[in-house]
Amino acid sequence: MLKVFIYCLTKSSHKDTESRVGRQKVEIEPGQFIFGRKKAASELNMTESTVRDYIRTLEEDGVITVKSTNKYSIVTVDNWALYQSNGEENDNKTTADKHQKDSSSTSERQQKDTYKNERELKEVKNVKEFITTTTSEAMNSESVKFYQNNIGVLSPHISDEIAGWSAEIGDELTIEAMKRSLERNKISWGYVKSILQSWLNKGIKTIEQAEAEEVEHRDRIHHKRQFSKVPSSQEVIPEWFKKRNEQKQNENKKPTIEDTALAIELGIKLKRSRENILEAIHNRYDLSEGDLQAIREGKSSAKEILLNKTNLKVVGDP
Repeated sequence: MLKVFIYCLTKSSHKDTESRVGRQKVEIEPGQFIFGRKKAASELNMTESTVRDYIRTLEEDGVITVKSTNKYSIVTVDNWALYQSNGEENDNKTTADKHQKDSSSTSERQQKDTYKNERELKEVKNVKEFITTTTSEAMNSESVKFYQNNIGVLSPHISDEIAGWSAEIGDELTIEAMKRSLERNKISWGYVKSILQSWLNKGIKTIEQAEAEEVEHRDRIHHKRQFSKVPSSQEVIPEWFKKRNEQKQNENKKPTIEDTALAIELGIKLKRSRENILEAIHNRYDLSEGDLQAIREGKSSAKEILLNKTNLKVVGDP
């Protein structure tokens, strides 16, 4: 957030001037600049959506004002005069005194041109407090915590992007996308972002909508696979032959106990319900709430419980 605010300060004009946008001349006042999201994203090394969200937040908190047309936007830094130093030297000073202070005056003007002097920012306490509070809130968000605890080390760039997505569609959906990347063993921020972008494009804004979309997606894949298995010839295949082939395919696809145990432990880690966990392992084992609680508390591993249930099944068989 501080980075975007300083960007606005450095881009702002220091005096009344004119700027050209295409063939149109635009009047620019002190504290204003012509803003383009794509250019700003490139210069700030951020995504366009992140820049947009930060600009919107600065505007909502009264730090800047944005006026947009169908061709360009003008950003105005509110209270611009407060960010300036105390003024120029008195014009009544002697010429000799002015010459003696030329070096320091030049340095001061350079600092004003870049607006990177920390003392100037400290003069406006409300802006500093706003930036500190906003940054702290972003770093303490649930989505940032979930990423750090389950996916990996959080770089400043990814942190900015997570904050942008959380502002766009909320913490809950952002975390849900991270959970799906873990479940699919595609543990990277790039994959999480692809899920979020897909939801944004489809207008998905709630967990319920995301779950409905996932069911629809699975049905489409299942239908496509079933359609691809239809033989091209018109030969009639006996029903017993189909069932035997299906049984063999199911036996070949049957996961190991180790794979099933990993799926159960991942479901527990992601706080899935018993029904969801049983669905994930295709109801191959009848796990009770007591079994899951024992795994949560570390009294037994998922593999130990599965082996025990397998042995009981074998003993009980006729």
